[in-house]
Parts: sequence; C-alpha cells; structure tokens
Amino acid sequence: MNPGPVTDGTQILAAPAPTVLAAPASAYDSQGVTATTAPGGVDLTAIAADLRDDHVYSEDPAQIGALRQVVAHAQADGHDINLVVLKQQMPTFTMYRDIATELQQHVGGTVLVFGPNSVGSASPEFSRVNLEDATDNLTLSNPPQAAQQMVDAITKPGVDWTLVTIVLIAVVTIGAIVGRVRSLRRRDRGAQTSAADFSHGVGEEPAADVTSPSGAAPGSGNDS
Repeated sequence: MNPGPVTDGTQILAAPAPTVLAAPASAYDSQGVTATTAPGGVDLTAIAADLRDDHVYSEDPAQIGALRQVVAHAQADGHDINLVVLKQQMPTFTMYRDIATELQQHVGGTVLVFGPNSVGSASPEFSRVNLEDATDNLTLSNPPQAAQQMVDAITKPGVDWTLVTIVLIAVVTIGAIVGRVRSLRRRDRGAQTSAADFSHGVGEEPAADVTSPSGAAPGSGNDS
C-alpha cells in the first residue's frame, strides 16, 4: 500500500538495487594461450597453432620457406627454435618480448619474434644476455636473414667458462705443489749441509804446539 507523500518535508529513500557483476570472460583459448592480452590485437592463438605445426609463423607467406630452412638448420644442431614475423610495428620493443614470452610458455623451445623495429625473444636454453647480444646489427628489413643472423649468434660455440675455471684451478694447484716440493728439497739440502759441517768439526784435536819453550825450533842445537 502506498503511504502517499510525506507532508513534513522529509523524503523516503528507496533501497538501492543490488549490483550484479558479470562473470569475467575467459582470457584463454582451448590451448591455454592468452588471446585477449596480446598487444596490437595480435592473434596469439593462430600464431601458436602455426608454431606447433612447423615452428614458423609469418604474415608474409613468401617468407615461410626461408624461415623453415633456418629452423631446420637449428634443429639439425639440436636446437628447438620457433620463428614469428609480424608486420605491425609495436609502440615499444618490450611488446615483442611479451609476445615471445607468452608463446614460449605454450609451444616450448626458443621463440624469436621479429618486427619492423625490434626483436623479442624467450628461451629456456639461451640466457637473456646471450639473446639480447644477438639482436645487435640484425637486418630487420629482411626477416629470414635476420632470423638466420640471430640463430647463428645464439648457437655459435662460446667460451666454456666452467672449463676455464677448472683449468685455472688445476694450474694454481699444480704450481703450489711444485713450489712446496722445491721448498722442501731446498730445506733438506740445507739440513744435510749443516749436518756435514757439524760432523767434520766434532772430534778434531787442535794441532800440537811443537815450538820449544825457548822459542827455538825443534832439533836446533845450542852450541857453546
């Protein structure tokens, strides 16, 4: 029943309607790749599908063959490489790395993403320092060539610092042992010399004084 308007000037506030939050849409496709967070509207689902097929994705079909050759050469050397080429230029270079990181979590191996202005990478095999160093002086205008340059740079034999460290430790240890042995030998020779000198001095009688009391030589006569 409507009580009618209140005549004393007060107002009756209606109870607020309850707020209903819609359930958030899933950000993952059936393969677990985020499809709504990729910068620039990049379809990570389609890219991941191509990478699972032949480890190559490019928006330019003419580059597919050359990219596959780069992947094949890397696989022959025991490296799992995935190559992605995008035509769109990202506002910041970190976006390429974000795309590579997201893809790598779902396709595995090393993921290299090439754009018109930068390169992004993610890898469980190669260090971040190695990957970043390999991006210097790449021919980004020719993505297959840039891919070959980068793969060559990250897979080339480097200095095995673990082996170098082991060799240095061995050299230092051997040097210390040799020095110790020489020191002991010098000490032994010194001890032997001292013992010989001591043995020569023990038991020797001083020379007899053959001078006569008068100071004359023995056998000399005193003829009067």
